[in-house]
Amino acid sequence: MNITRHPENTVSWIDLGTPDMATTTAFYSELFGWTVAQPDSNGYRLCTLRGHLVAALGPAEDAGAPYWTTNVTVPDIRATTTRFTNLGAQIIVAPTPVGTLGYASVTIDPIGAPLSLWQPGTHDGMQLMHEPGSFARISLLTDHSAEAAAFYRPALHWDSNARHTEFRLPDDSIATTGKPPGKPTAQRSLWLVSFVGNGPAADAKRARQLGATEVRRTTDGDVVMRDPTGALFGLTQDVR
Repeated sequence: MNITRHPENTVSWIDLGTPDMATTTAFYSELFGWTVAQPDSNGYRLCTLRGHLVAALGPAEDAGAPYWTTNVTVPDIRATTTRFTNLGAQIIVAPTPVGTLGYASVTIDPIGAPLSLWQPGTHDGMQLMHEPGSFARISLLTDHSAEAAAFYRPALHWDSNARHTEFRLPDDSIATTGKPPGKPTAQRSLWLVSFVGNGPAADAKRARQLGATEVRRTTDGDVVMRDPTGALFGLTQDVR
């Protein structure tokens, strides 16, 4: 599905900070058919699929295993970061202009999951979603789903069901909850990024051939994996 605009308070962009750019680039290019651009002055590389932006890769900045970062579009990034702070989140990077592209902020929510905020300028985010090789959805890996629901409901207007096993975002997409990420991931909670595949089992086999390891399979057939540098990601055909 081609995207021209992302609704407020929904996932608009994903990127991965990697300690081994060559290995990471080769892995995702082979697995999903991405074209990875040459790095900009900060080492940031845009990834496209059939000419449409789908993600980015950059140098790792955090200690421990790398992880895919979820970026959420917000209408007023300063107001949102203030609300995050008041609700118990940490602001790691205050709202910062990224040229004419927009404003970015990096946060850690009250249960320890990193989440980045984005107020778009000329860069709105992903241009392709919900097709093989592109973003499908996010899931929250945590033992603290009730606390997460208490935060995200007022912070980003994300609703949850009574058992806090699912979040509903403003675009009606569903983010499920699952087991904590575990070692070597340093974070006690993490937003897992899942990608659409032609079939999770076949894609998982291909990923293993390319150097990934399988972590677990969910009851609905999704596969959670670690890429060759240790970053968690999911494979699914469910694009709710």
